[in-house]
Amino acid sequence: MKGVIEAIGKFFYKFLKKKESFYHSLDKSEGKKILFLLTCMTPVAFIAAFTFSDSFKTQLLIFTGYLSMAFLTIILSAGYQSGLKRFHRDKHGLEMIKINLYGKDFPKLLLTDKDLDNFHLLLMGYIPQTKINNRNLIKNGSSANYFFVFSLMHRFVRDGIIDIDTARRKMLFEIIKESFSMNGNPVNPNTLESSFSRWNTSMKDKQLVVLEHEKIIEVFGEQ
Repeated sequence: MKGVIEAIGKFFYKFLKKKESFYHSLDKSEGKKILFLLTCMTPVAFIAAFTFSDSFKTQLLIFTGYLSMAFLTIILSAGYQSGLKRFHRDKHGLEMIKINLYGKDFPKLLLTDKDLDNFHLLLMGYIPQTKINNRNLIKNGSSANYFFVFSLMHRFVRDGIIDIDTARRKMLFEIIKESFSMNGNPVNPNTLESSFSRWNTSMKDKQLVVLEHEKIIEVFGEQ
């Protein structure tokens, strides 16, 4: 029983995610709930069978048919709820501002069409399966520019990320580590934290111009 519901739930989860409108196992009492609902429906099926026919054969068909339909409806409903639970758990947790990315000057940001598709998933609330490769390098260097990623996230995270609170900052760092690569290399956690501190200070200094932020605004506009 639980396996059937899980399978249906997985189907609905994939359907909702693919449609981009939208994972948690059913609790152990789910089977008891279904049994309880079917028990409640049995008298209704019994009454319906004896109301619409005097033939025992027909009554039996109506009774079994009614219960079968009720059972199927309950299973589908439970499966759908399972899919919704899975869907909501699968989201990364930060509220993102969604815009139409297509048609924007992504090559100027050294991002490919594949990066664009993966970034679209990030805006929808999902961690992309393939990491977005940040090819922007620091000035006169070969290392990836962390300021670029912070400026990009600042543009699309609701209310920005300047002076972001501790809980959301931890969430932000996890999302960046799971969603981005730095010129083909994994995100360095130590560099991530120190770079964010410097970026945050620079963004608050009115006398400084953060070029990475200006580039992002030029392509996407202000939040």
